[in-house]
Amino acid sequence: MTPASAPDKSGKSNVPSIISANLTVTGHMNTNGDVQIDGTIDGDVQSKQITLGESGVVNGAIVADLARISGTVNGSITARVVELGRAAKITGDINHFSLAIEPGAFIQGQLMHVDEQKLKAPVGNGADIKPTPIISADADKKPSDLGKSLPN
Repeated sequence: MTPASAPDKSGKSNVPSIISANLTVTGHMNTNGDVQIDGTIDGDVQSKQITLGESGVVNGAIVADLARISGTVNGSITARVVELGRAAKITGDINHFSLAIEPGAFIQGQLMHVDEQKLKAPVGNGADIKPTPIISADADKKPSDLGKSLPN
């Protein structure tokens, strides 16, 4: 057995769920295991460990213990450890305890350090971590207009 496929303490295999490059998933994903995403997810992803490859796209929030991102995220990331590769493109806020960014990564959003204890909620079991909504500003609006409520 390779270490990646060796059973964990609960006897379950550590083999990640894989979303291949030619696959698009519409809807939310929630797992206690690991996920490798090379395709597209149109929805939120919650997992113990998320690896987003360079061809991967998540259009939604990511909640994980460890998030390794080399692809595109259009939404917030909340993780204890966030690692952004050189090809990462993030449009959204990042809530983290630990953050590593390779040169070349693109981030448009706020970075917020969060106490590790607040990020210890059990991933995949209805953790009480809510995604941060992303509001796109209209290019014609003034910065003073951004605090006002948006039209329905």
